[in-house]
Amino acid sequence: MSSDLEMYQYGVKSNRYSSGRPPVPPLDIDQSPHTLYSDDTCASTPSETQTVIEHPSVQPRTYPIAWLVLFLLVLLRSAVSIYQTTFSPIPAVTAEYMGVSLTAINWLANVQSIVYVILSFFTGWIFETIGVKKSLLLAACLNTIGCWIRWIAVQFPQPSFPILMIGQVIASAACPLTLNIMTMFAATWFTENRRATAGVFVASNYGGIIAYFLMPAIATGKERIGFTLIMVAVIATAAAVPFFFIPEKPPTPASVVSTEPRPSYFGGIKLLMCNKHYWVLLMIHGLNVGLSISFGTLFTQILTPYGYTNSQAGILSAVALVSGTLGCSVAGPVLDITKQHKLFLRLMAPLMLSTYVAFIFIIQKNSFAAVLYVNAMNQFFLSFLVPVVIELGAEASYPVSESTSSSFLWQFCQIFGFIFVLIMDQLRDPNGDPKDNLTHGLIFQCCAAAVCTIFCFLYNGPMKRTEALQSLRSHDIDNLAISKEDQA
Repeated sequence: MSSDLEMYQYGVKSNRYSSGRPPVPPLDIDQSPHTLYSDDTCASTPSETQTVIEHPSVQPRTYPIAWLVLFLLVLLRSAVSIYQTTFSPIPAVTAEYMGVSLTAINWLANVQSIVYVILSFFTGWIFETIGVKKSLLLAACLNTIGCWIRWIAVQFPQPSFPILMIGQVIASAACPLTLNIMTMFAATWFTENRRATAGVFVASNYGGIIAYFLMPAIATGKERIGFTLIMVAVIATAAAVPFFFIPEKPPTPASVVSTEPRPSYFGGIKLLMCNKHYWVLLMIHGLNVGLSISFGTLFTQILTPYGYTNSQAGILSAVALVSGTLGCSVAGPVLDITKQHKLFLRLMAPLMLSTYVAFIFIIQKNSFAAVLYVNAMNQFFLSFLVPVVIELGAEASYPVSESTSSSFLWQFCQIFGFIFVLIMDQLRDPNGDPKDNLTHGLIFQCCAAAVCTIFCFLYNGPMKRTEALQSLRSHDIDNLAISKEDQA
């Protein structure tokens, strides 16, 4: 048994438990914290761990209201995604309306990554301090305020790009608050055999699908930008209202493991920094999702030199997002049923790499069908990897809080996405054929995908959270046998 689970051995050899579960001892100041919370390389101090509590006697369950709260969170995530993707399908029209360059429009996406990276240092602490409901309510309010400020920016005779950027920055804070909370939300509301399924609904980019279909259809000219922004603001407002009324948490805990003692926020960070398996997952998730972010941001600019219109690019992106949502949605139930996370990690990575190789050769004039197919496959494979890596992150980093481990995973992908956008933008060829093509950028992203694939095959971390749950279940079986002996 791994050192992280040794704490559960207390009381196992005892003959009787009045509570029906093995008692968990309080943390002794003389006891080695390495025994309780370690990854074999470092340990936190006793002051950095939370108070130990006894196991609950109530059977964990998923309440029907959990699915309603999940639905509301998906709506909020969709509203945030629509805000994020407002300008990506219509960069040229937006640049003309605001009187700025395409690079300036790209910075509307880049600033989201910057805010994400900075705020992700604190999201784990925010989630643990104010809880799931208040964190989501804060995200909903920030998204709404930022969207309305963006609309105000275009009400002047000369639209104000600085005010637009202010609104963009404020609303950008909603993304890490709604996405980094994915694993903590699932652990709070759903039992162990439903978590991956719940998580993929949170991670799925339904709002992006809507935006890529909607924005090119609405913003047909620069005079329609104002209407587009007020529509996005209304959607954000509607998605925010329900979070004033949702409950804080389910009536009883959804999992025994969720009630187990965890390191404090800063103690958890120390453990993550020393966890080599978690660092490999950071690289995998950062490269995989970072490539998706940069490719999605620049996709229209990649296609337009070859004669594709904004509308065609929007259709291609929307179909790809549908495929990505399907990949993410399929991954959740498959992982819940099979528990073969590492197998699917190694299966999907080479398939994802093959699509980036194909992009180099098929993005050319009059290749709409080929681009559509390869882009759809690319999004399916990389999106399938997302819940795989997020779940592996929670497993390898246990007993660190899921909110902390997932926050840094999503933070890394934003860092990589930001860097990749800058690099690929600089690889634009103004003198190439066609002019301003991004072929060199496509070669770069293929190389990055190859590195990601290598890390996927190198990963071989432990499933600590699953081991903890199995240990608790075995104790329950032992206690049941003891209880029957007493009755006999």
